[in-house]
Amino acid sequence: MANIIEPCCADRQLPHLLREERGHGVLFQTQGDVTLKHLMNAVMLMSGDRPRTLTIAVPELTERMQRTVGKYIRLEWVKTLRLLTSEECRVKSEEFAAAVKSEAPEAEIELAIADQPDGLLMFTGPDGTVVIQGEILDHTEPGLRLYAAVFGRTEGNGVRSITDSLNAYFRSRRVEVHTETTESTERETKTKTKTKTKKAKDDEKSNQVVEEPQAAPTAAAPAE
Repeated sequence: MANIIEPCCADRQLPHLLREERGHGVLFQTQGDVTLKHLMNAVMLMSGDRPRTLTIAVPELTERMQRTVGKYIRLEWVKTLRLLTSEECRVKSEEFAAAVKSEAPEAEIELAIADQPDGLLMFTGPDGTVVIQGEILDHTEPGLRLYAAVFGRTEGNGVRSITDSLNAYFRSRRVEVHTETTESTERETKTKTKTKTKKAKDDEKSNQVVEEPQAAPTAAAPAE
C-alpha cells in the first residue's frame, strides 16, 4: 500500500521514505493537498548543496507555480531551471523564462515543448537526483493523488532512464529564451552596424577625386 503524505509533514515524511529506499522506486499518495511548494520544500536539500538543477514538467504553468519557482531562482537555491510544458502554454512559459532571466542573469534556463507533458519534479545536485512523477498541483484539490518517486545517483538505473527521456525533449523541442536585455543589445548592434555602413559610404564619397570642369575654349582675338 502506498504511503500517505500530508502537507504538514511532507518535509519529514518524503525524505525519510526516499532515503530508506534509495535507488529504488517508491509510491506515495496524497489527498490532493500537497502542492508544488510542499514537494519542492521537502526534497530540494536531498540533492545536496548548490549548484542545483530543477526540472519541472507541467501542462500548465500557473501564476502560483511561477511565483514558487521564481523565488527559488532569485534566492539562488537553484542554478539551472529546465521547464517542459505544452504548446498551449508556450507564450506564457517564454514570458516567465525571460522575466526570470532578466531578474537573475546568472541563472541558466532551458525551455522545451511537449504535446501533453506528464507532471514531474526533479532536483539534481552533488548528492544525487530526486524525481517525483504525478500530478503537480498549485493549490489544494480534494481527491486521491498517486505519485511515483525515486532518489539515487544521477547515473543510477532508477534515475537515468528518466533523465535520458527528458534530455531527448530538450534536444529536439528546445525553445530559445530571449530577454529584454538580449533584444536591446541586438537592436543596438543593428543600429551601430547601420551607422558604420552609412559612415563608410559617406567617407567613400568624400574620398573620390572630383575633376574640375574644363573651361570652354575661347575664340582668338582678331588681329589688328
